[in-house]
Amino acid sequence: MKPWLMDILACPARECRSELHLEVYESHTKRIENEEFEEIDAALITCPKCGRWYPVIDGIPCMLPDDLRMSGKQNTEETAFLKRWRERISSEILEKGVPFGLPTED
Repeated sequence: MKPWLMDILACPARECRSELHLEVYESHTKRIENEEFEEIDAALITCPKCGRWYPVIDGIPCMLPDDLRMSGKQNTEETAFLKRWRERISSEILEKGVPFGLPTED
């Protein structure tokens, strides 16, 4: 994902559409001709207004509607993302994230 994408993204929740915040966890530099560009590989996009979170996985921002994130492969991928980066993700998102948080392990 290119960092400048954050300039045009807004929260996709129909009732929100707020400006988003980005926390980069992993990135690399790409050189094109004589210029270097940052490419974001893993990050967390959050909405300060509605509390939703969206992962950037393998450079792709996953910003699907809530109902498409609650089951299947997407839920599996996003849960794995939360587990991988749990040390850097706020406890509020891990415990009460919208649309879901990280399930507590017994």
